[in-house]
Amino acid sequence: MKLRQSLWVLMSSVLLLFSGCDHPASWGGTAPQESQEPDYVSFFGADTVHDIYIELEEGDWQEILEDPEAKEYKIANVTIDGTTIETVGVRTKGNSSIRMANRNDSDRFPLRIKFDEYVKQQTFLGLDELELNNSTDDASFLREYLGYAAFRQLGMDVPYVNFCNVYINGELLGLYIGVEAIDNSFLDRAFGNHQGNLYKAEVGATLEPEMDLDLLEQKKGQDVEKNDLTELIEILEETEPGQKGELESILDIDSVLQYMAVNAVIHNWDDYAGQFAQNYYLYLDDSIFHMIPWDLNEGFFQTQAYYEESDGARQDISTPITGDSTLEARPLVHKVLAVPEYYRQYLAYCDTLAQWLEDVLANELEPLKELIEEDVKEDPTKFTTTVEFNWQFIDSNSYGLAGFIKERVEYLKEALPGLLEQNPA
Repeated sequence: MKLRQSLWVLMSSVLLLFSGCDHPASWGGTAPQESQEPDYVSFFGADTVHDIYIELEEGDWQEILEDPEAKEYKIANVTIDGTTIETVGVRTKGNSSIRMANRNDSDRFPLRIKFDEYVKQQTFLGLDELELNNSTDDASFLREYLGYAAFRQLGMDVPYVNFCNVYINGELLGLYIGVEAIDNSFLDRAFGNHQGNLYKAEVGATLEPEMDLDLLEQKKGQDVEKNDLTELIEILEETEPGQKGELESILDIDSVLQYMAVNAVIHNWDDYAGQFAQNYYLYLDDSIFHMIPWDLNEGFFQTQAYYEESDGARQDISTPITGDSTLEARPLVHKVLAVPEYYRQYLAYCDTLAQWLEDVLANELEPLKELIEEDVKEDPTKFTTTVEFNWQFIDSNSYGLAGFIKERVEYLKEALPGLLEQNPA
């Protein structure tokens, strides 16, 4: 295991110890109960690059390489920082990230480790499932890391993230982004239970009346008829714009506002409000749906194929709608942000994040770069070059991570004061 102590105390807080920001109690629900953090939280420290060794039967690894889109679990032994967990499940995951590897004729597929796939209740320090993301579209290796950190800045419980060098049968595959999966251990940590209905949004999960409910894949829960989703969609449809209606009876409004604010501020085009209406979870806890973010690697970009040319770091912050999506086609945005009280809180969250981004640019990026730069240099399968990695941290490069953050902060400091004045508390 490679340990690098950061020069900055703040860097650790980016991921783990954000102080609680002032924000209203969750509209429509109660805040998650405080509980002892599970042991695996120590695995997600901000000053460590971890080593993960995955040992598979050679034939099983070849099957994965020949058909990565099959996403079939194979039996493996996994050693993390010297601790071995035997008979765990390993498979590929994702869609575009798999296609990216295929296009590059690369073995750098995103992976999922499920510690309890074959041995019931087996975990790694209490963690039941770990995602290993391959940094598709991210020469900085930091976009997903910072995206989840932004949610933590607002006080939201979201997956923990770290950096891992992944080895397959002794051979270095590359530097991956480790993400706490949305599974039992996360739900227990964030909500104190995992008995509620959990849904994962696929492409097209707009929550419009005509939406196919199958686009919200049920991961957990007993309500296989999805009556709770039907009720949510009906309430959204029946709520008059500008009125709360029954929204608080079924939605944790604060989690929805935090989801919208972070994705808007980091300019993430691949979320509910974007082109594809995906990459979120809904968890029903005590009859209230909570929104959980997922897959943030497309944030902090100037442009993408699904954007107008005028977008980018100056993307309109007044609503989180991007690309070809519209308010009418995103009823969760339309009906929630039409309520003046909710809209003011959305803007307040955006303002908090703008100030945080300014601090990230000044104090966080360079230490994070120093933490991973040697591992990026030694990464044999990365999709970009080490030179491109270094360009990400030059703030005069508007298409890099630092350049985007600099321009985004400048835009937000221009736009938000006027919006906040127009919508006083």
